[in-house]
Amino acid sequence: MSATVDTPVLKKAPSTWRPDIQGLRALAVGLVLVAHAGVPLVEGGYIGVDVFFVISGFLITQLLLREVERSGTVSISQFYVRRARRILPAATVVTVAIVLYATFTLSLERLHQTTADAAWSSIFFANWHLALSGTDYFSVEAPSLFQHYWSLAVEEQFYIIWPLLVLFVVPRFSKRGFAITAGVVFVASLAYSLWATGERPEAAYFDTAARAFELAGGALLACVLTSPLASRWRHAAATVGILILAYATWQFDEFTPFPGWHALFPVVGTALLLAAGPNTWTGRILQWTPVRYVGDISFSLYLWHWPVALAIEALVPASTSFLLTAPIIITISVALASLTYHVVEQPFQKKRVPVFSQDIKTLWLWPISVIVVVAVALGSSAYGNVRAEANRQIAQEYFDEHGYQTSEPEDADQVQKDLDEAVEVAESGAPIPPDIDAEAIRDAMWTDIADSDCYASSGEDSADVCFFGDTESETTIALVGDSHAAMWLPALNIIGKENNFRVALFAKMACGAYSVDQGNGGTEFPTCDRFREFTQEKVAELEPEAVMLGARGQLRMADHPDATVDEQWRDAVAEAMVDYQALSDRVIALGDVPARDDVAPQDCIDSPSSNQADCVVSGESTEQHSNTITREEVEAAGAFYLDTEKFVCSDDGCPLFAGELPLYEDESHLNRLWVEHLAPAIGRELEEVLP
Repeated sequence: MSATVDTPVLKKAPSTWRPDIQGLRALAVGLVLVAHAGVPLVEGGYIGVDVFFVISGFLITQLLLREVERSGTVSISQFYVRRARRILPAATVVTVAIVLYATFTLSLERLHQTTADAAWSSIFFANWHLALSGTDYFSVEAPSLFQHYWSLAVEEQFYIIWPLLVLFVVPRFSKRGFAITAGVVFVASLAYSLWATGERPEAAYFDTAARAFELAGGALLACVLTSPLASRWRHAAATVGILILAYATWQFDEFTPFPGWHALFPVVGTALLLAAGPNTWTGRILQWTPVRYVGDISFSLYLWHWPVALAIEALVPASTSFLLTAPIIITISVALASLTYHVVEQPFQKKRVPVFSQDIKTLWLWPISVIVVVAVALGSSAYGNVRAEANRQIAQEYFDEHGYQTSEPEDADQVQKDLDEAVEVAESGAPIPPDIDAEAIRDAMWTDIADSDCYASSGEDSADVCFFGDTESETTIALVGDSHAAMWLPALNIIGKENNFRVALFAKMACGAYSVDQGNGGTEFPTCDRFREFTQEKVAELEPEAVMLGARGQLRMADHPDATVDEQWRDAVAEAMVDYQALSDRVIALGDVPARDDVAPQDCIDSPSSNQADCVVSGESTEQHSNTITREEVEAAGAFYLDTEKFVCSDDGCPLFAGELPLYEDESHLNRLWVEHLAPAIGRELEEVLP
């Protein structure tokens, strides 16, 4: 497919190679790499992707416009041949490698997720797949091994539309008309991005329409920039550009609303560096041979770095210093990228692969790539299913012989005995109970409540007051806090029915009972403050016989200029004691349970080993530190502190199973079945304080 524009003379193109742009690619991938390797102070390194977008928009538009100017035609087929040789070989190799890694290391659920992600990635639809599945790019809980493929999808979708736009606009309205078109796309996309980032931030991050202005920004620069800036301006532009990128890298983090207007920082910074040209102090650094080589391998490096980072993080405890993990992640990623560049990328780009040396055959690369990826994905899923069924049969035989050891816990001492035995059984090599799968382990009462009007979502500052336990009783216990308070409701529901009191729930997502300067992920969270006010007003109206307070310890706390995290927490607990002791004679503070940051429950279920020993964690976490401070302030106020760690951990560790019962439903929330099982022991602990 091509279009011809009236151009009288076929002119030889001058050299347009910009070695500094290759260095700029190195900077972009370097920012992403160090950020994902966990290096502190560069949390905003994800803007490297935005740098790539601007470069792509600039170079592709420049290429297309020069082709029209030089030959009077734009060959769409040749354009896609070049894209296929550039993108598909390396992307296919890494995709297959990731699926094979998942096949032999991940749980069945994660394997199925990975194979589905691989299929969507192969057709360059990964960004929409992630957006529609509700993925949060910055979530640390079980991220997809293909999460970074979203940016490839955005670029390829751009490459489908942009050449066609050039073909339609330039012959009719000239290069100037296309500049206006690029400007319109820039403004429209930016306006949409501002709206989407505020209204649906998780989806906006992956949204092509919310990102198009970044590519259009590079395209607009290609339209208006006929040569680098004059010497009196170029050094200033380069300096300002690099400072803008440095500022964004240092100041932005996972809580920065993005893309939206914040994405203008990398767009403007990159545009200034491109406009400044190679003859600046930054250009000379970017043209340094080692830097250019990193730019050469930047595509493969981007493909490899994310799965390598996740693989290394899965092998070491969550508390491991970045000083150990980051060099390993970077070294392995660079080595694999270099190998892929020389063995895969270069042979295809230089037409040294005979079967694809002809352009017409190169166009078959994409369907062949999709077929290969889907075939490997289906085979891996089938293998995972067979392996899981074999593990279940082995587990059934084991438990038929040994039985389940959990007893009815009358008190905390009995729970400790059961947990000691559970750790011993796990470390002896016991398999995962056969009737447990990823769906069963997520069966928790509080998640059902979270979908109701009884539980305030992130954007709500009030909720319906719902009652549990003996709902006909006039004796009331108020349960106040976030999901880490609400997860105890299954036990309190049973205890209330047996002891003739009702439980009034006041719970909001990510909003604990203690008035720290808390953020919904570290950002300002005004609805949390208003929900706390709403709760205290309603509790005062109820005049409950007791109030129970809970919160996830020292997580999601916003920075405070005048106090450390510990000081904020201590002051907030002390303040809560004063506030709620004025509303009830009995105040009970629930300790928090350790988070399973090293081994998520879903990663143990149907894992290749199917061994409970892989699911035992140490119990050391920030929650434990918070509990110490909470206990001190609660006891100093004469209130009651309920130690909850003893309900999930023994001195030897924290198992995932006790007999056939799962303790956790995810990294930090307890499973409903276990909480209900604990009801007698919790009731005994609360005998002296409950009405």
